[in-house]
Amino acid sequence: MGLMKPQPQSLENKTSFYYPFLLLPREKREAMEVLYRFCWEADEIADGPGTPAGKRRKLLKFKKNLQGAFQGRAGEGLFQKLQSLIPVFGLTKGPLMRILEGVERDLKPLHFRKFHELHQYALKVAGGPGIASMEIFGFRDRAHINYAENLGVFLQLVNITRDYREDAALGRSYFPREDFRRFHLNPGLLGENDSQWRPFVDFQLTRAWSFLKKSRRSLSLLQRSQIPTAEAIAAVYVKLFQKLKANPYLILKGRTTLSKADKLLSVLGATGRCLSWKWSKD
Repeated sequence: MGLMKPQPQSLENKTSFYYPFLLLPREKREAMEVLYRFCWEADEIADGPGTPAGKRRKLLKFKKNLQGAFQGRAGEGLFQKLQSLIPVFGLTKGPLMRILEGVERDLKPLHFRKFHELHQYALKVAGGPGIASMEIFGFRDRAHINYAENLGVFLQLVNITRDYREDAALGRSYFPREDFRRFHLNPGLLGENDSQWRPFVDFQLTRAWSFLKKSRRSLSLLQRSQIPTAEAIAAVYVKLFQKLKANPYLILKGRTTLSKADKLLSVLGATGRCLSWKWSKD
């Protein structure tokens, strides 16, 4: 799945979300860490070792544990923590179930024919965490949901571009087949010197950017200033977007990463913008 997969020990240096989370007050930061631990454990069901049948059993158990948390009878550590957050933040089950529906798609070799299929998948694996995050931040109106969903799609499309080689090794091809045909590319014969790879990547990233623009149009600058963590996450991914766009052939050589300085500067820039938007309205 790939979008929200922090390591269980410590988020620092393991995920692009670590520094944005530091902008939150302690209670919300701890809630976000539980949410992203939920995403990580769900993702591990699909990406970890085991047979397809075994993974389906694990996913079924995970779904039952989630149901138990919302019924007040959580049976495991993660779900006990999740259960305690439900009344505090008014968490709803729907966004979390979306994530598990996306995990279910990843249990077998995955190939999309058209972008519509990829879009629906991204709304599950990235839109679900986005909406749950908004609930933690204290927003559940349609405008904030639109912001979260479209931002999530942007993040996911950037991620699948970055992780193309890694995903291919797992038998997954998130890029739609219609896009490979459009650029006369054979995914099984891609090489580092293929002249069509750059325009192909440009096409994918331009489409990703369109969802970031939709996200930004959902809220006023004053409203965006009230969710600096989300804006900081977006800023980190904009930096990754820029790096992928400048060096598309690095994708075929291995995973493109951001330095700690890249992440910190992106978060600081987003924080400054949020403060300026807020002050300009005071």
